[in-house]
Amino acid sequence: MNEIAVLRQEIRALTDRAEIVELVTRFLRSLDERAFDARWAERTFAPDIELHYPVGSFHGLANMVELHIATLNLFGPTQHLSGNHLVELDGDQATVRWDGVQSHVHLAATQQLRADPPGERFVSGGWYQAEVVRLDGRWRFRRIELHVTWKQGKPPVVTEEIGAVLGRLRA
Repeated sequence: MNEIAVLRQEIRALTDRAEIVELVTRFLRSLDERAFDARWAERTFAPDIELHYPVGSFHGLANMVELHIATLNLFGPTQHLSGNHLVELDGDQATVRWDGVQSHVHLAATQQLRADPPGERFVSGGWYQAEVVRLDGRWRFRRIELHVTWKQGKPPVVTEEIGAVLGRLRA
């Protein structure tokens, strides 16, 4: 292989890694901004997406908007941080692992039927393992697993309404 071909291959690998880390960043930012719609789901996930969260496992592009609205409606403001991104490329597929810290502020007691004071926080940390695929020239998640390794504060109280939504959407 000549030097130009090697450079092109290296540039492609660097570009792919940067695009995949940007996909992670856009996904986490969308959680905090509550920016969910059908276009968001199509730009973020492959049609056969699988999510494995502490609240359950979920499959299919059609469920992604409703799932994320329901789970984040358990909280007020949130902040999802990521770091230590490890990307392993294999053509139009890749795996990416990153560390995450998820900070969640509880809703006011009257909004969530909690006795906790508004503003109490639930924070968790751990790591994500994901598979991504290139579709139509863009990287999208095919599978995401969240592995929580520590928690601080009280988790949210899942209301009957949100519990019913999660139950209906679970795989």
